[in-house]
Amino acid sequence: MKFRTYLGILLAVLFVVGASFLTSLNSELLRQSFRIADARVIPLWGALLGAFLLGFLPVATWLFIQSLEQDLSARRKRRNERETESLDSRFRRALDFRADGQWHRAAALLEEVLTERPEDFTTLAAYGEVLRLLGRADEALDVHRRASVLYPHSVGLLYELSDDYVARGEEQVADEVRSRIQRDFPEQCLRAIRHHRDQAMAKSDWEEASRWQDRIDGLLVGTDGEGMRDLGVARGLAYQRAVSLLEKDQPEEAAKALRAVLAEEPRFLPAGIMLGEAEWLRGDEDAALDAWRGGYRETGSPVYLQRLEDHFIERQEPERAIRTLRELIAATENDVLLRFFLGRFYLRVEMLDEALKVLESIAEPMDASPTYHYLVGRLHQRKSHLELALGGFIRAFRRLGMARTRFVCHTCSRRTREWHDRCESCGNWNSVEIDIEAERLSPEALGLVQRPTWGPSEATDDTAPRAVPHGAPAP
Repeated sequence: MKFRTYLGILLAVLFVVGASFLTSLNSELLRQSFRIADARVIPLWGALLGAFLLGFLPVATWLFIQSLEQDLSARRKRRNERETESLDSRFRRALDFRADGQWHRAAALLEEVLTERPEDFTTLAAYGEVLRLLGRADEALDVHRRASVLYPHSVGLLYELSDDYVARGEEQVADEVRSRIQRDFPEQCLRAIRHHRDQAMAKSDWEEASRWQDRIDGLLVGTDGEGMRDLGVARGLAYQRAVSLLEKDQPEEAAKALRAVLAEEPRFLPAGIMLGEAEWLRGDEDAALDAWRGGYRETGSPVYLQRLEDHFIERQEPERAIRTLRELIAATENDVLLRFFLGRFYLRVEMLDEALKVLESIAEPMDASPTYHYLVGRLHQRKSHLELALGGFIRAFRRLGMARTRFVCHTCSRRTREWHDRCESCGNWNSVEIDIEAERLSPEALGLVQRPTWGPSEATDDTAPRAVPHGAPAP
């Protein structure tokens, strides 16, 4: 029993006891006549009771009705809360099924929710997406169109519509929807702009891609860390603009642009190579060589060594190539790759004794390289040491795994000596194939420095499973 109820009952009892006591004390007075008309007389207690009821009953009736309405409202509220909780529970289960890939079950639950809440934003958006994932792109489009009419200012629904059109194979209509997003919602069109930029990059239209990237940079101003995903693409486009300047015979402007790229990322190998090319076109050979030598010191990439070698061969200056490689060897702690290139260059210019000396000095660290043993075999072949040449070729074949068959899983890269119908490591069927690998040396063993790679695939934000185009077979 509530305290207020108890207190009310107690006060009522006290009132009844008090009234009884006063009635007993004033019984004679209460039995006296009370005239209500000329010929109509009632006892005084009747008049008092009538006056009490006349004042009490309307108030009591009103209070009773108010209490009844509150009770009924509370009952309706509890019922609605139970129904809402039931719908919310089914909606959450539908999202769980969607995340688990059970899209048919998700669609069935979302249909149940929509029967009770046909205009609910999140349910309509999720239901359309699940239909698209099921390959029912036409139905998904109808759902998202209906939702877009109900919520015309929702950018999310417009993106869903564009995905629906893509799933139907109507890329042009999808582009029109993205253009509408850019026109009507300029502060919320990042995904649409990224799509247009990636399309321009796929067509190698670097100027158009750069214009889209400038708009992306404008949207991401002041966002801490969010723009890092697009930073690599921006650097790649800056590099392509510099290459375009080279193609337009503007080496000075190209060199300036390439230096700006390298200032932000010194390990950007293409920019280093092209900076040397730009300096060479400007007529500054020393600056070109410095760019390539500096790029090698920064990255350890053999691409720079190959470019230096080709440069000196083209100019018929093998002595300078040898001198440059020796200078780099003297200044480098891990010089295995440099000495390999030096020995290979000696072989290339028919300096066989020098080549043999250099290659033998790196026999231990290069023992796992098939290319190394092949070069040694070629070297002995040119010196007419046929048995030694044959030994080098055989070792190259063995390093390639040609002497014994090995197998590799293309999913998890686990290697075995026997073929299996199912990989014992990752459990995939049909993933085990003969291992054909050219080199077994790790990049670290050669002194290569890990460097970042960039591209449009890194900038996309589509992490959910993609729907199959309308009418296309499922993957």
